[in-house]
Amino acid sequence: MTSSYNRKRRFDETTEPPASFRGDVDPGKAKPGDSFVIHQHYATRLHFDLRLEMFNGRTPVLVSWAVPKGMPRRKGKGALAIHVEDHPFEYGSFSGSIPEGNYGAGEVRILDAGSYEVLEQKPGNIRFRLDGRRLKGIYRLVETRREGGKEQWLAFLSEDARPRPDPMPSLQPMLATLVREPFDDDDWAFEPKWDGMRAAAICDEATRLVSRNAKDVTEAYPELNDMHLRLVALDAVVDGEIVAFEDGVPSFEKLQSRIHVRNERDIERLMKTTPVAYVAFDLLYLDGRDLTARPYSERRELLEETVVPTDRFQISPAVDGMGTALFDAAREQGLEGIVAKKRSSRYEPGKRSKFWLKVKTTFEADLVVAGWSEGKRAGVLGSLVLAAYDDGRLRYVGGVGTGLTEQSRGMVQHELEAIAEDDTPFTTAEMKGKPELRHAHWVRPERVVVVEFRQLTSAGMLRAPSFKGLRDDKPPEECTFDDLRRAAGPSD
Repeated sequence: MTSSYNRKRRFDETTEPPASFRGDVDPGKAKPGDSFVIHQHYATRLHFDLRLEMFNGRTPVLVSWAVPKGMPRRKGKGALAIHVEDHPFEYGSFSGSIPEGNYGAGEVRILDAGSYEVLEQKPGNIRFRLDGRRLKGIYRLVETRREGGKEQWLAFLSEDARPRPDPMPSLQPMLATLVREPFDDDDWAFEPKWDGMRAAAICDEATRLVSRNAKDVTEAYPELNDMHLRLVALDAVVDGEIVAFEDGVPSFEKLQSRIHVRNERDIERLMKTTPVAYVAFDLLYLDGRDLTARPYSERRELLEETVVPTDRFQISPAVDGMGTALFDAAREQGLEGIVAKKRSSRYEPGKRSKFWLKVKTTFEADLVVAGWSEGKRAGVLGSLVLAAYDDGRLRYVGGVGTGLTEQSRGMVQHELEAIAEDDTPFTTAEMKGKPELRHAHWVRPERVVVVEFRQLTSAGMLRAPSFKGLRDDKPPEECTFDDLRRAAGPSD
């Protein structure tokens, strides 16, 4: 008689191992082995499979339960566990894809594996200790009923023996230092620079997104709310960017329509017209352990092992050593630039480090809006008056009108009218000889914009600036003239 496991599978199409045994054992009576595995299975929907080694005669098999919500992490409430067919012992090392059209089609990953010990065993009731990489403790499986040929059990946590978790690391992101030229070096890894909004993803039994200025932005991006389900982990903190794409290229301008929206109906509409993705490039915390002191190369390896990518949750590609080729490709594809990361470097929260370097295909800066000027239509915003802090006061650096769409123009004007100010922040000397400021509408220096530009003149003025969008994750006081000069590229 062929095993029920074999009857469900076409082994000429799937790489799952075939079974050499017949029939399924009674988990309440079979001789126990000493190993276990928990698979994380993305089939029609995500579920987990607990597999305990037991013996069918002399043959070791994996007695299996499908646990839809995973093994319980807290005492008290039981987790549904459906007893399914025994799997071959070799299945314990299986990880990969089951092709479409096959039983259980989808991605399979190993969430945990290790040794186990049966403490009590009788029909319909098994008490055992798990000693895995992630789960450690005493559990009980109790059969509750049989329905339609399926045995329904409940899994309970009796004793949690996991070590005390490390404190959560700071969510202030590590920042890159600007350099002029790309380079090649085998001690460095190189990634594309993403034109999005930096955010940490705190993932455990839910997903929480926190922006660079420590604001919870989770509700603004519902399509990212299930990121925790795409991690082979109990908990994690991921560093990355929320990105909107236009023709396959990241577009900060396009992302603008999402950043400030909190109305549920508007968000639902924008999810269809302007969907976003989260692009991950670092892993700061995993299964209760702080990873920030570990080298980038190790964190990167763990990131790739932990994330099961989708269109909405991606891993930033990275190459070792070949920064010049990646920079040329980024420029060809219209990307913002590249980031070089020293493979041996630790993660330094909140620090602009020389172990992370950025090379830009264009220059970009964050500047303060000091006012606005009307365009050809009276009363309608034509351009923004831009400034940067220099020795504690605002310094005029030019204006920008290019890049403002009809939609963004109206949105920005509405926001600026709410912070109108009577007086100019500039000195009389600074106003002199600048007719573009003569009829400007002044505002309180509370809003920050991102602009792209070609050059900073010797007089400290922007050349060929283009508006990219408002940002609310950076205080105006941090927009300094020194930073603007650095943004224009290091001196030769």
